Amino acid sequence: MPTVNIDGLNIYYETLGQGEPILLIQGYGHNSLHWGDFPAQMSRQQYQLITFDNRGTGRSDKVDAPMTIAGLADDAVKVLDDLKIAKAHVFGVSMGGMIAQELALNYPDRVITLILGCTNSGVSHSIKPDPEAYRLLFNLEYMKNLAPEQRSRAVWKFAVSEEFASTNTQAFNYYHKVTTDYPTPTVIFQRQAEAIGGWDSWDRLPHLEMPVMIIAGTSDRIIPYKNSELLRERIPNAELTLLQDKRHFFFVEAADSTRAFVNGFIKRKAKKPDQNA
Repeated sequence: MPTVNIDGLNIYYETLGQGEPILLIQGYGHNSLHWGDFPAQMSRQQYQLITFDNRGTGRSDKVDAPMTIAGLADDAVKVLDDLKIAKAHVFGVSMGGMIAQELALNYPDRVITLILGCTNSGVSHSIKPDPEAYRLLFNLEYMKNLAPEQRSRAVWKFAVSEEFASTNTQAFNYYHKVTTDYPTPTVIFQRQAEAIGGWDSWDRLPHLEMPVMIIAGTSDRIIPYKNSELLRERIPNAELTLLQDKRHFFFVEAADSTRAFVNGFIKRKAKKPDQNA
């Protein structure tokens, strides 16, 4: 299994396909398997997809230690370094979108295009989740009493629409399996929540110069889509794509549309990169 060792900590990653590289960054408590079919389907469009497990999740090492969004962005860059990839398209969702912003701000020469899914700029200028979603995600006393199986079912309720959930049991079965096969410890949720709470990009967003697309579902209860509108106003020349009635896992619920929008954006905006360091 490919890993990169970062200060004694092993970060798991995978690559799929050949072509221009796309680095995918998952969100709060989730791992690379939660992208579902997205990497495989995108790789058929002549891209190299790079997925990895944020420290503490999936098949990466799990150590109870402080985290920062900047540190998680450094991990992502070291994955690119290990693959000798100088530049990549970067697509992050939820907390992964925060990591993607930090990566683009701190390493702008490593980013060809930036795609921010269902995310925000930090606590200072964000619209909060609805109270029920907030309790599930950030009330650690409540969370620690949930078994991974319970947490999986509870998160799925917020992540996709009721219509999608009722007609796509296979999608839930996959989500439930990868969530429970590689459970994220409660202490990692705590460390990631601390990282989110201590992070803010608002004042720095106008410095982003690469092409940026923001994408979200209009029925997202975890990070309301109004956060995406705020990002568009703050980032020069950013494009905003809203998927009507989709929720936080828009890339699962509207997989075909997401692939089409991402591929179209990259084709329109990207210049041919010098991929090798």
